Amino acid sequence: MTKTLIRILGISILTIGCTSGPGLVTGYTRPPIEDYRTVRVLGRLPQGAETIAAVKASSDSGFSRARNLDHTINELKKKAARLGANAIVITQRDSPSQMGTAQTSGGGLVVTNNERERLKAIAIWVD
Repeated sequence: MTKTLIRILGISILTIGCTSGPGLVTGYTRPPIEDYRTVRVLGRLPQGAETIAAVKASSDSGFSRARNLDHTINELKKKAARLGANAIVITQRDSPSQMGTAQTSGGGLVVTNNERERLKAIAIWVD
């Protein structure tokens, strides 16, 4: 939730709203990177890296765990690229598995396994 105080013609107006932007900006953004696929995934924060933002993404598309992870990492890379980051460092991974049932067209029940991936990362710029 964001709060912004605007003053127009001597009148103060408080606006409150939610944002679903690319991430929580903690540093200076850069011009967007056109091809998000060039954003690298690093195992640790390199010395001298500039922190740009905290980003997060999730996937519960019903694909396999590996495919959900790939999709979620691509979403992180897209968000980082929009902020001008050329790399991300994953800081948290949460992949709870949820068992459930689904009804078939014939009236039977099948057991389903909904995999969900949730990742948090730091979007950075590395020279």
